[in-house]
Parts: sequence; C-alpha cells; structure tokens
Amino acid sequence: MPKTRQQKQEILKSIDRKIKESSSLIVSVFNKLPVSQDQELRADLKQNNIDYQVVKKTLLKKSFEENKIKELPYELLIGNISIAACQDEVTGAKILSKFAKDKEDFKIIGGILEKTWIDAEKILELAKLPSKDELIAKTVATVKAPLNGLVNVLVGNIKGLVRVLNAVKDKKQNASA
Repeated sequence: MPKTRQQKQEILKSIDRKIKESSSLIVSVFNKLPVSQDQELRADLKQNNIDYQVVKKTLLKKSFEENKIKELPYELLIGNISIAACQDEVTGAKILSKFAKDKEDFKIIGGILEKTWIDAEKILELAKLPSKDELIAKTVATVKAPLNGLVNVLVGNIKGLVRVLNAVKDKKQNASA
C-alpha cells in the first residue's frame, strides 16, 4: 500500500532529525536479506542504541538535498536502502561492517560524519578504530599503572618494616625462653 503524503513528510522529518542529531549516519543497500538476518542486525543495533530504518530512495535524496549533502552516490542506491543513525561514530560502523562482511547482498555505501559525506572505505576505517569504551579503558589503565607502581613501592617498605619488627619480636621471645 502506497504511503500518503503526510506519512512521507513524517519520514522525511525523521531522516532530517537523524542527520542533524546523530554524530554519524551510515547508508547501506541490500537485496534478498533473510528475515532472520535482518532481525539479528536490528537487535544488535538496537542493543547499542543505534536507530535503524529502511527508507525510500526518493525520500533519502530529498532529505540529503534539503540538508545540502550533495555527494550521495545515487548510482549505487540499487535495491533496498537503510540508514543507521549512531550517537557514537565507531560503534555503528563496527556492527554494520561486521554484518556486511559475510553478506553478498548487504553493502555499505557510505555515510555522514560531522555533516559531511564519507565513502564506504572511510566507514570501514572507522570500524577498525577502538570504541569509546575501549579508549576510556586504555586511558584509565595508562593512568592507573604508575599509581599501582607507587603503591607497590610504598607497601614494600611497610612490609619490610613489619618483617624487621617480627624478627626483633621473635629474637626477644627466643632470648627470654
């Protein structure tokens, strides 16, 4: 059943909102994707707070034109088109590139990063970067390592003092016995 004009305008507003509010937006095309694989992808994206939507080519074109994004390769938009709006630049790229790796019928076309069109190669490069959580963990470990060393040095001195005091105590006990 065809969509009404009002429904199309709501979808257009939704795409515009995703372009403006998300830190990255990934565009992909697919054909003959089994429902089980589609559901698996959607569940994975939803778990990572990534908004995924299948859109019509004409609505995507119109939205890109309204947002002054002219680099979209329209000749590559063959088949069903989906967009994934991500709050984190890396997570969406990781999930979609991992999914696309095994599938012949699913292909990443490119995306929008900082309101600029980037091609599929750059999306795949983003996927190779560590995630925000991994970077935070590495930073914490880097800051924590010298502190652990300092604590071990200080504890070592205290342990040495305790050993000396225990030896003195044992010597006095042995002398009095």
